[in-house]
Amino acid sequence: MNAFPIKLIYTIEEYDTLSQLLPSPYLDLQQIKEKGQLQTGVGAPSRTFRKAVMRNRVKRLLREGYRLEKPDFINSTPLQGKRVNLFFLYTDATVISQLAIQEKVSQLLKRLSEKLNALGK
Repeated sequence: MNAFPIKLIYTIEEYDTLSQLLPSPYLDLQQIKEKGQLQTGVGAPSRTFRKAVMRNRVKRLLREGYRLEKPDFINSTPLQGKRVNLFFLYTDATVISQLAIQEKVSQLLKRLSEKLNALGK
């Protein structure tokens, strides 16, 4: 999913599929069955942002935008029995404001929430 300049890459794994995997210390099947699991990552390409200072700034802005929008996403989306992995990737060479990033993250999470709600029905 895209909301320029942010791209959301995601996977949705069902409990039935996860329970067939080998046991892992990072996989709490009981928690996934009851509450679900949400994992998130952020990234900014070093090809676009040559200086680590700018890459870190962009990643910090993405994390903050997600942190502020996460409660609305969790309240509007049924995660029981699912593990959802999200990755926000910043794709533009210029850095936009925190409010703009938060708005884009909100748009992406709303679209993903609609998709998860459609799967749940």
